[in-house]
Amino acid sequence: MSFSLSNNNAYFIFKNHSFVLMNTGKNVWRLISERGGAFNLIGAAQTLADDLGESCETTAQTLTLSDNRVLAEDGSYVTVNENEIGFYDCDGKAIRKVRDVYDKDDSICIELVLNKSERLFGTGERFNRVNQRGKRIHIFAIDKWCRKEGNSYIPIPLIISSDGGAVFFNRYEHSVMDLGRKKADRITVSQKYANLDMYIFTADNPADILKDYSEITGFAPMPSDWAFGTLVCRYHPDFSTKDGVLQMADAMEKNGFPWEAVIMEGWGTYDNHRWNELKELSEILHSMGKKMMVYEPCGKFPLTADKLGLDDSFAVNSAKGTYLKQTRSMNLLDNFHRKNMRCIDITSKTALKKWEEIWDKLLNYVGVDGAKIDFCEQFPDSEDIQFADSRNPRAAHHWYPTYYNVLRYRHFATHPDGGLNFSRGGGIGAQRYPFVWAGDQRREFNFLRSVVKAALSLGLSGVPFVSWDMAGYRPAYLLIDRLKEKDVFIRGLEFTAFAPNIQTHGSVKRPYDFDEHTKSVYRAYTMLHEALRPYLKQQAEISCRTGMPMMRHLFLYDCEDKKVLDIEDEYMLGECLLIAPILRNSRRRDIYLPKGEWKNIFTGECFKGGQTIRNVHVPLEMIPVFKKTDIENAILDESLKNAQQYIDEISEFKGTD
Repeated sequence: MSFSLSNNNAYFIFKNHSFVLMNTGKNVWRLISERGGAFNLIGAAQTLADDLGESCETTAQTLTLSDNRVLAEDGSYVTVNENEIGFYDCDGKAIRKVRDVYDKDDSICIELVLNKSERLFGTGERFNRVNQRGKRIHIFAIDKWCRKEGNSYIPIPLIISSDGGAVFFNRYEHSVMDLGRKKADRITVSQKYANLDMYIFTADNPADILKDYSEITGFAPMPSDWAFGTLVCRYHPDFSTKDGVLQMADAMEKNGFPWEAVIMEGWGTYDNHRWNELKELSEILHSMGKKMMVYEPCGKFPLTADKLGLDDSFAVNSAKGTYLKQTRSMNLLDNFHRKNMRCIDITSKTALKKWEEIWDKLLNYVGVDGAKIDFCEQFPDSEDIQFADSRNPRAAHHWYPTYYNVLRYRHFATHPDGGLNFSRGGGIGAQRYPFVWAGDQRREFNFLRSVVKAALSLGLSGVPFVSWDMAGYRPAYLLIDRLKEKDVFIRGLEFTAFAPNIQTHGSVKRPYDFDEHTKSVYRAYTMLHEALRPYLKQQAEISCRTGMPMMRHLFLYDCEDKKVLDIEDEYMLGECLLIAPILRNSRRRDIYLPKGEWKNIFTGECFKGGQTIRNVHVPLEMIPVFKKTDIENAILDESLKNAQQYIDEISEFKGTD
């Protein structure tokens, strides 16, 4: 095999395709294919960094050539022969092997060897399961409303292996990943409309991989303190009037329910005729110590003329001079006829300046503290799109909402108390908003399981701050399931209290509309969450430095423990709390405790790790939560001390069990 070396880049030909290979840091290789006679070094991470005025690459390590090997300074190396490209760590362990590269239709395809017992984690938000082995995945944001298969608001082409190492495909364009479905021993990735741009991480520990990934795509910024509280969002149509919002505030206060902010979905953010009314409401809420957020559909502004001074010249248009059409979505209620839409052209300095002026008025005159950004998945990827800076429209479906959300976050962060950008969609770089929520689910046990899987999948994809509509956005589909609403609400409440924040939202029963017993349970758990906020903020700071999620799959706790690989209904909340929620209509479950010493915070029972506790009885009002006792964490100890009243209340509940 013939190599050439230039400026620390190794060039070679494999399967009739030309490649450039570089080492961008310890344990990190980057492989790029030629397209159109050139090597495009500007992938998704570089595009986002350039747009934000940053640089995302670390200094490349010096490479040396020896026979068919390319060696890096850290001791890792790559071998190339006519049959495979092999990536090895500094100990000589094979991390990933490429067996084939070929063109097919509008895609370049690559086949990677898949080991027999290997699990594959990541790929962004996934509602079906965390281990995606055996699945065929479209890296394409789509709203398959209230479904689990194929649904993802935030797809991210990062695959972490249970055998060590990871691969990351650094393109915003649509790709398809066959993870051992068609060929049981192969990962086959088809990259549409672009060259192959693949990072290979050779570290064994997934925590190191997430840090290396974040070095490339950006670390999450630290959320504002109030982002860790309870956010109250729309219960249609309650929040479309000032009186409706104040009635909610009164009900929350009368019931002693803690909350930090209200999200004004249904108000009409760009209806400046109502800005004075909204300003009056924000002043009332701020006098109560509460925050006010508005609802915003990811850069869309009305097609009809308005008083904001916006017209078609500020919008992204098609090359034909017509309005954009939303991309296809499975949510027929939102997208039955692929509506026309106008989105602000954030590549235009003139349009972006106008947009920031509008948001300056919302923040500084109206008194808005942040926004909930919805419908991110509806921006199209058609080659007919025309941006002011003439950039590639094929990447727009994921690039536009990602860049837009980062801009909104940065604007909100100028608020004296910090702002909150709360988004449901995007792509590579979604951790930089930094909060996302999991879209729409029904109030059913089935969907409690799906949001836990989605949060764990996002955490393994480099997105550390994840939330969801507590206990579901819409009523259950079947009457028999609607009769279980209270049980689903309580079980959903329990694990949401042990998450980064709480968000209540939907066309379902509100917390203060339940019976007195259920309201008492809600009050205790939300107050317990309040007491935990110092610990949550401590762990969030760790996430921002390391890329580790707040809600962690047990694989991130102990990657050498094979028993944790298939556990998808437990998680670590930070470094010291293990949560084992009840996600079925049951009062019993098995609980696996990994290595360490553990104490149930509700029962006081102590356990040695490395064992499964069988058939544990769990009353409706209780959730198994274990504190790791063999390490010290003074902030957690103080938080649990302050929460003791609510822990005792929960332990004493006698409900319908």
